[in-house]
Amino acid sequence: MVVGNTGQLAWDPARVHLSYHWLWFVPRELASRTRTLPYHDGIRTDLVEPVAPGGLAPVHARLLAPPWPGLYWLQWDIVEEGVTWFAQVSPRHPRTLVVVVPPIAGLLAPLPLLVALIGVIRLKSDTMQVPPPAALYAWCAACLFAKPFMLFHEALLEPTAVAYWLVLVAAVVPPTLVAVVLPKRLRTWALLAIGVSGSLLVLADLFYYRFFGDVLSTPAMLAMRQAGRVWGSVRSLFTADLVWLIADCPVAGWLALRSSMARRHAEPIPARAPVAAGVAVAVAGSVMFIAAPRVLQSTTLDQTFRDRAVVEQLGVFGFHAFDVWNYARSTWLRPAVTEAEIASAEAWFDARAPLRAGGGPNFGVARGKNLIVIQVESLQDFVVDYRVGDEEVMPHLAHWTSDAVRFTNVTDQTSQGRTSDAEFTMLASLLPLDQGAVAFRFPANHYVTLPRVLSEDGYHTLSAVPFEAGFWNRRVTHPAYGFDRSLFEPDFQMTEQIGWGLNDRDFLRQMIPHLATLPRPFCAWLITLSLHHPFADFPAAHKMLKLGALEGTPFGNYLHTMRFFDQALERFVSALAREGLLDESVVVVFGDHDAGFPRTPATARAMHIGNDDASWALNDRVPVFMRFPGAHGVSAVPAGQTDIAPTLLTLLGLDPSPLPFVGRNLFARHGDEPVPRPNGEWLDGRHLFLAHGATHVCYNIERRAVDADAACRPADERARREHDISRLVVLQDLQQRLSGEHEGSGR
Repeated sequence: MVVGNTGQLAWDPARVHLSYHWLWFVPRELASRTRTLPYHDGIRTDLVEPVAPGGLAPVHARLLAPPWPGLYWLQWDIVEEGVTWFAQVSPRHPRTLVVVVPPIAGLLAPLPLLVALIGVIRLKSDTMQVPPPAALYAWCAACLFAKPFMLFHEALLEPTAVAYWLVLVAAVVPPTLVAVVLPKRLRTWALLAIGVSGSLLVLADLFYYRFFGDVLSTPAMLAMRQAGRVWGSVRSLFTADLVWLIADCPVAGWLALRSSMARRHAEPIPARAPVAAGVAVAVAGSVMFIAAPRVLQSTTLDQTFRDRAVVEQLGVFGFHAFDVWNYARSTWLRPAVTEAEIASAEAWFDARAPLRAGGGPNFGVARGKNLIVIQVESLQDFVVDYRVGDEEVMPHLAHWTSDAVRFTNVTDQTSQGRTSDAEFTMLASLLPLDQGAVAFRFPANHYVTLPRVLSEDGYHTLSAVPFEAGFWNRRVTHPAYGFDRSLFEPDFQMTEQIGWGLNDRDFLRQMIPHLATLPRPFCAWLITLSLHHPFADFPAAHKMLKLGALEGTPFGNYLHTMRFFDQALERFVSALAREGLLDESVVVVFGDHDAGFPRTPATARAMHIGNDDASWALNDRVPVFMRFPGAHGVSAVPAGQTDIAPTLLTLLGLDPSPLPFVGRNLFARHGDEPVPRPNGEWLDGRHLFLAHGATHVCYNIERRAVDADAACRPADERARREHDISRLVVLQDLQQRLSGEHEGSGR
């Protein structure tokens, strides 16, 4: 819509917002006689920029329906927070009559109970025409069809057409197979078991979503034995509307009991059973034939940010089937690793031990100090030194080289897992997978990570991200990575949100009390997320740079984001100093992955690079700063995110050489090793190896020209071997097995 300012004062977007009122329906004749109509204030929509007197502003307004169906007046309004609603001083704002209908979930929720009650009534009737198994069949199908819609409604999901179709298939096929294949003595209880199990699964999903913001995954399901520890929290999540998920089960149980007690002659499997079973299987096969090419074989399911996105693609039961299969193929069904493969991996890690070994003048310089790591969303190395005219974009971080070590040639090793890959590579010192995110494909592996090693050495470990715990499956992966405790969205005061979550300034500010009260020494991993690609929106109130022609573009918003983080970091460092934590800690700042800008000539010019493949690849670097007492200088050694964990352990006085890390200790450089990049690419001090399908390019960095393939062959073999070993460790869950026994005694 378009809002217009007919007043005499400009509207400040920080205080003036678009909203609305839901008013009970009263005929206009009566409404004109009273101003005491009860109303419900709406959610706010931010204005993009200040609106001057007489000005107009287009707004994409957000509207949330009332919780109960009925007739309402909808009145749009402007509110100046803490001052007034504009309708209070201009009561003639127009109203629109709105009919609010019940959601599909509300219409379907009573269906299973209604079907079960009809079955009981007909069972008691002398003229009953429908046999008990048929009544249970109808109830079971109603359960499997209706109850997933309650989860759709609760989680505000937007299922695809395929998801709706699979919901129908899940409701029809299992009961049909049971009804026509199993003997009658088993048929009744099998139908009851399927219906009750489906009901409890949806109920568990709803509980899990209310607590963690995502649906229940297989690894989380296997940890359900711990639910007793949080029973008070689980009990508090139960509300009256959830009764619909279980109210029909006792009635269906009574129906099954009475059916089994009825004296009926044992009947053989009907002659039509094979035909009906064939029809059911054909229907299921047709659905899978149609859906599989579009959904199940799509790699997007391995690249999702959270499990609820898969539910939108496959439906509730389709998701759980896919999730169980995913978990099974990564655990129970994975090919058995051979002793030869294990021996080969052990030999490779043993040969690489000197590259990881703690040594050099920086070994143990931060022994016993805290470790505070800040993972910055989309921070690339080029922006640290970027200038717009005479103005620095990140003046605070750029000046860290005076009291920190800066690594300027750290290549972005993340793949389809993006931010979760950054966490994985930095913490476990292993390469990400080529397909899918480790966070979803192998969340239950037994990893040997930086926080786990530090925890064994007496550190208290904490991770924090002011967003949903289910995002990138962090509720499961962060404990697997060895964090003793994790903070998520409910642990923060969600003030101003920018992008996906709490803004960086308030996030870092709110972390100070947590860090000040942590037992020493501690390791804290902080993940920011103020703005993400495509950088479409950034609040005008926080724009400090004068960007000229770049203003309003995604690249310009990216620069504003980086300046906003830089200011937040400066305040955070000052707060650490006030709390006495700065001199007692190693503070690390690094970028998680590239910003994701499209490779266009305009963006290349803005970044001051060429628009060829080599220039883009060489610019695909993330900065790494390590600040500790006595640190200073810049290192341009080719490195990767896998090198950070062994390097930090070296600073803290722990020798990483016994650990199955593919990374190196960057403070003790040994030769010119290739650094693997995604898709089979790599770079070292002399060459960049580019891969385009079957086409390879050996690019000489110094001469900016293509070399013969032979010049890259030895390094390419080493890079491929590192990739293969890392993949074997992840796929076969070997990291803990290869680590041997280490108890932090590598000092």
